[in-house]
Amino acid sequence: MKYIIVIGIVLGMATSCTFYEPEMRGGESFKMEKFDGNEIRFSAGAKVYNGNWFAVKLKKSTFDLYVDGDYMGKVHLLKKVKMKAKKETDLQANFLAELEGNALMKSLGLAMKGDVEVRMKGKIKGGVFIFSKKLDFDEKRTVNGRSLSGR
Repeated sequence: MKYIIVIGIVLGMATSCTFYEPEMRGGESFKMEKFDGNEIRFSAGAKVYNGNWFAVKLKKSTFDLYVDGDYMGKVHLLKKVKMKAKKETDLQANFLAELEGNALMKSLGLAMKGDVEVRMKGKIKGGVFIFSKKLDFDEKRTVNGRSLSGR
């Protein structure tokens, strides 16, 4: 009986909490690491402020990748990333992009362009303590096409 009461209190506290969406504060970075057939490994980073009183972990997730509006394939977040509570954190994350069809040829063409719009859309898995939730994720960034060449 004690366990049911404790579980009820913990669940009640967890569901009554207000969640503040983390805030991007610049310092964005992007680095191509490896081309291997239709797979591209890259790392990306940014300064992010977590206004919540608890740390938030972003878990392995998968997103659809669009470049200048064209579907290119899937992007996978490879490892968990942790945002400290009530602090600005320099996040660095490793990704794997699995390109479809002729997406590799398109990306090589985009490397010659100036600015291109990169969009990742899907569900991101976040966790607090033992609780997890999937949230909608839809981010767009404009990057210089030359940075896509891996040089």
